[in-house]
Amino acid sequence: MIVDDFMTLEQRRELIKEGVVILRKIVSQDLCRAAIEAVNRKEGGASDAVQALYHNSPLHSLLQDLLGGQVLPVTSAQIAVRMPTPTDQIDIYMGRPTPSPFDWNGHVDGIAIHPGPHENNPDHEAPIMSFSALVGVALSEQIKPDCGNFAVLRGSHLTNAAFFAHQASKGGPLGPGGPDWPLEPWHRQPGSNASRGQWPDVRPRMIPPPTRSMGDSPRYVGESDNGSWWPSATQQLMSKGDAVIAHYLTCHGESRHVGKKPRNMVFFRIKHHLHTEYRPRDHKTAEMRYMTEVLSDPWLEWSQIEVDKNFRSSLGKQTQSEDS
Repeated sequence: MIVDDFMTLEQRRELIKEGVVILRKIVSQDLCRAAIEAVNRKEGGASDAVQALYHNSPLHSLLQDLLGGQVLPVTSAQIAVRMPTPTDQIDIYMGRPTPSPFDWNGHVDGIAIHPGPHENNPDHEAPIMSFSALVGVALSEQIKPDCGNFAVLRGSHLTNAAFFAHQASKGGPLGPGGPDWPLEPWHRQPGSNASRGQWPDVRPRMIPPPTRSMGDSPRYVGESDNGSWWPSATQQLMSKGDAVIAHYLTCHGESRHVGKKPRNMVFFRIKHHLHTEYRPRDHKTAEMRYMTEVLSDPWLEWSQIEVDKNFRSSLGKQTQSEDS
């Protein structure tokens, strides 16, 4: 298997447990240099040089193998350049001082951001625009914290999966507006961030409720009983040519940037060939039943990830505990 060539057993276990793993120097320096030149020329994520980071490196074969050889074509990428934060803006959000963890804009992609089918209530029945894996390639040195590092809530993929399983067990639908996740409508203003919301309702609105109290050193904004808590994350220390693989359900974001140079990353979103958006209004259809299983069981699509036989039963126990 390709997996055996590029991921050790320990790395696979790390991905299963933490929801994230770094593969060192898996992308060649030549590919990185060509991509940097393309980024500097303002070429987009579909350019040959940027796409080569994935298609011309071992990442393409590795992700194909991890997802059972059945992956949708990858033709685009997110070019993520984070500039250093001016000193007087550090720990500031929308003009107000905030605790340090606030500089991490943690979220799960595609949740509580894309409008649903109701024009006058876009948060109602809003889709979950998910994927299977997030693959990020470092094009600059990020070996120290607070350099705009990619950051994750370790283990949050399991908590999020258990919560979606809990919502499914109550009849669905999944996501905001479903069981035990009240809608949190907001009107975006200049300077606000989709994952944070805005004053006075500042909260990690793109993270399922049970996961919001997680973090390596949680600090809080407001009172935890009104949902205004903010978890802190683990910054990933990477060098040029390193790649990070994160499960879709792993909460992620970028850290604050107090360094001197721009932080350059390129992200690819990889989908199993059966993966599609989750549409709450179609929850009971066969297509959405599959996506409900995918969002409730984080390794369902990852056929080459050998999960301990007790894993799924432990998810079930966690869901039963939440229901009691």
